[in-house]
Amino acid sequence: MTNLVSIIIPCYNAEKWIKECIDSALSQTYSPIEVIVIDDGSTDNSLSIIKKYGDKVRWVSYENGGVSTARNKGIQLSQGEFIQFIDADDYISPLKIEEQLRMLKASNVDVVYSDWCNQYHELDGSIKLADYKTHQPTDDILYYSLAYNKIHIGSCLYKCEVLEKVLGFDESLQIAEDYDFFIRLALAKAKFVYQPGCHYFYRLYNSNTASHGRGIEHPNYVQLALDKTSLSLAKKGLLTSNSNYCHALAKNYFMTTKSYLMLGELTQANLCYRKCKDLSYNRRFKADGNYKFEKTYNLLGWELLSKLIYMQKIISNRLKYLTKIFGR
Repeated sequence: MTNLVSIIIPCYNAEKWIKECIDSALSQTYSPIEVIVIDDGSTDNSLSIIKKYGDKVRWVSYENGGVSTARNKGIQLSQGEFIQFIDADDYISPLKIEEQLRMLKASNVDVVYSDWCNQYHELDGSIKLADYKTHQPTDDILYYSLAYNKIHIGSCLYKCEVLEKVLGFDESLQIAEDYDFFIRLALAKAKFVYQPGCHYFYRLYNSNTASHGRGIEHPNYVQLALDKTSLSLAKKGLLTSNSNYCHALAKNYFMTTKSYLMLGELTQANLCYRKCKDLSYNRRFKADGNYKFEKTYNLLGWELLSKLIYMQKIISNRLKYLTKIFGR
């Protein structure tokens, strides 16, 4: 195998992790590779660490534009036939490129994806690996992406031409860009193949992990991605009554509705819930799972549940305000 592989690393304020990330890219058993680091306007010591690698890596620095913009800049600069992404606070195994490229060529596909693993960094300094995210082969990558969204962008190896076909990442999405990206790949008829084995390690540590939990804090981006997906599927005639695609989208809209409600944004929650109902069979959505919110919804219905949680949010905020005023 002599095809050039471009490894693209978007970096924003990752001085604690960027060295291990770059080292994992340079330690690949496969050759030839090029390592491209996009400094996304870091304000810490990240860029000076990157510069120490000299001509071992190619790097550019721009004003902060977000991870999607950084990845797209990396694609534009790349010269390889195949693309690997690594977030700056993650790392990959030494065999990743070699094994996945062999699989990709043998299967004649556009994307090969493997398992990935969470690496937990505890407050006491200890580190543990857990929660292997195992994927099973599927004939319907569109439904799999809609319903589960469990393929990590960095767990894949891509043909560069398929990324160019979907025009890379949507730069208007600060989060949920991975969901949108895989949906668009599936709609573009990209061929996927699953390869067993864990090659990508995703760090979780306090509030410093850039993406962890942001879908809950910023449901507007998630809703934007869902609205884009709904429109695309409708144009292709895929949102027929009671289809699996409808159910998967309705479930995701419901989770976004829940996020809005927990933030006290009742108007947006109601709008999102109506979209959930519109996609549900007979306009009646039944929530899956055993979480308290879902069980209460199935018991009380949306109107009563939303009013109760909204009033609870108002009372909680008032109490915090009074405590702040009289606690001085």
